[in-house]
Amino acid sequence: MNRTILVVALAALGAASLMVTGCAGGTSAAEKPMGVWGYVASADNAKLEVADVQTGVNDLVVDSVLAPGDSWIVVHADENGKPGKRVGLQHVSKGESTAVKVALKNLTTSDVIVAVHADRGTPGKFDFDMMKKEMSPDRPYFVGGKELASVVAVR
Repeated sequence: MNRTILVVALAALGAASLMVTGCAGGTSAAEKPMGVWGYVASADNAKLEVADVQTGVNDLVVDSVLAPGDSWIVVHADENGKPGKRVGLQHVSKGESTAVKVALKNLTTSDVIVAVHADRGTPGKFDFDMMKKEMSPDRPYFVGGKELASVVAVR
């Protein structure tokens, strides 16, 4: 009987210890780094080359893009280093495309973020929602753990 009491006491102590450890300390889900939430591509089949400074105000020219599948060149307003509203969008086919012109609309910032997204949802329709990015089919490509994107000055 003493042995049974000892086993029960040790089990209760172990369970209590696990509960306290789970509640105190550690990193919450909100504090953990997000990591890659798009499509992983290799540097051999996904590249983006765009000049750091663009002279046009109505459009932007991507010098070269190498896309592992049908893709989108997406231009966002740069809001303190993070993508803001979308100000440009251009579809590109799998493979290499050069001198791709992207029309800019409603641009209010001097810098933009140019990124390459997969076209994996409805073909020819940009299916990406910033509020539900992990669930959107047309997520960006990541190469070497970093989003395939560049910051460009447009004004």
